[in-house]
Amino acid sequence: MAGLVRQPPYERIEDWLWRRGRDLSSVYRTALEEDGELTRKRSGRSPFGPERVEPVDTPARRRAADRWEAGDPVLAVLASAVGIGDGRTDEQPGLDDEAVTTVVAAVHDAVMELEAVRQRRTIENAAFANLWRGP
Repeated sequence: MAGLVRQPPYERIEDWLWRRGRDLSSVYRTALEEDGELTRKRSGRSPFGPERVEPVDTPARRRAADRWEAGDPVLAVLASAVGIGDGRTDEQPGLDDEAVTTVVAAVHDAVMELEAVRQRRTIENAAFANLWRGP
């Protein structure tokens, strides 16, 4: 609640989400490391080599990998929505559950909205940069 602007001019929800989402990947990474799902390792032979993060071989990760390799239609559609995989569509078998269809539709809507906001912000930033450069 500390991040909310409670007095006029109120912050738009879109701006709040963008501001909150800026460091979201690092928050998720930290949480996954704390839960033992990710581990940091050094690459190469040197103990001072570059550090990288790798997934830990957990039962949950193995189950997820098995579902992915088996071609789970729900995972395939969700992955396709975010640009991973071979572009399968929602007409696949196994998507007859209303709850699954609702989640897939929400993911598609969120991805489309995110792309629209990215495009708008790119255009706004380019226009602002043009103002500073002048004619």
